[in-house]
Amino acid sequence: MSKISRALRKPHRKTDARFPTVVFTLFGAYIIPRGGEVRVGDLIGLIRPLGFSANAIRLGLSRMSRYRVFKVRKTGRESRYSLSTKGMKGMEQGRVRAFETEYRAWDGKLRLVAYNIPEKSRNVRDKFRVRLHNLGCASLSSAVWISPHDLSSEITRFIDENRIAQFVELFEAEYEGPRSVKEFVASTWNISDLENGYRGFIRKYTKLRSRFRKMTRIGRPMAPSECFAERFCLTAEYVALRLDDPMLPLGLLPDEWAGAAAHRLHDEMWELLEPAACEFVDSVLKK
Repeated sequence: MSKISRALRKPHRKTDARFPTVVFTLFGAYIIPRGGEVRVGDLIGLIRPLGFSANAIRLGLSRMSRYRVFKVRKTGRESRYSLSTKGMKGMEQGRVRAFETEYRAWDGKLRLVAYNIPEKSRNVRDKFRVRLHNLGCASLSSAVWISPHDLSSEITRFIDENRIAQFVELFEAEYEGPRSVKEFVASTWNISDLENGYRGFIRKYTKLRSRFRKMTRIGRPMAPSECFAERFCLTAEYVALRLDDPMLPLGLLPDEWAGAAAHRLHDEMWELLEPAACEFVDSVLKK
């Protein structure tokens, strides 16, 4: 059995990232720079080192296909996958949120969104909740959401597109509660859980950085397949954290915010692991 075949059969480490995040990360980092299309067998081969079984991968790909995330091209008995327009949009939204959205300054105001969308428009109501969550808003109640950012243009666009203006109201407010505004924010957005997630990420990949440098120094570098798996998990886990991060202003977050340190560590490890990881990907796709 070849080294490549053994690498494909060996699950180096199971990522905790959601399957769509795994797929979008794979396309964004490796497949699109190599033409944007991949044989389904090669796609399975690239995901297997992350601890997924072939059946789990096929099930996940089938589920995503039902949502028209992929374009599938048949060449004989082979199926080749590329991202559809919808899939590209989903990947791009995640990329922008994870890598281009920055912590902004705070103007001291809080924005409230209140709605009373009727039951007959439940699907729109559910989509609105998801949209508010994705914008980093927190829920004060089932129909009242809050943000320190001025999101009026994004929210108004959704309101207009879905014709629900008569059911939604927008407000600006100042916090005058019994706690400090930082304490209010910490409990409303559950900042401690997010910070713990970032700190766990930092501990894990600081150890990996030390091991990578040590093995390189003694002349026993990590195998390309392992570098690929670690780099993939690095980015998939970082993206998953950033997608859950409301990107609140730094002035409302704890001092020495772990999210900023996690960003720097991710970028450093991404570059360290890149040459060997790309070597592995090329070996799989050129079979």
